[in-house]
Amino acid sequence: MESCLSELSTFGVRLKAARTGAKLNQEELAKRVGSSKGYISELETNPDIRPSAELVMKLAEELQTTVETLMRGEITEAPADAVFFRNYQSLDEPTKSKLQGILRLLKDD
Repeated sequence: MESCLSELSTFGVRLKAARTGAKLNQEELAKRVGSSKGYISELETNPDIRPSAELVMKLAEELQTTVETLMRGEITEAPADAVFFRNYQSLDEPTKSKLQGILRLLKDD
């Protein structure tokens, strides 16, 4: 699905494709990102609306994609890797250390 997003022309079209791909309706997505169903609908249909950077980041996180993919349709790295790294960055140091140890073990195999 992610590669299809890169071919879609507008933010609204890419947002809708990501939302439907995540099997969410507009109301569910709105609740998850702290917005309204009406605003999500406007974002999907009105190309003149410019969402805040904060909202775009929340949308990307909820839809398991990247800001770049939503905004420009560009996939600069594997989306799953970008989501993993974003999640990794928000972890506390002890958890990061554990994951680094796991990666070292896996890499040695």
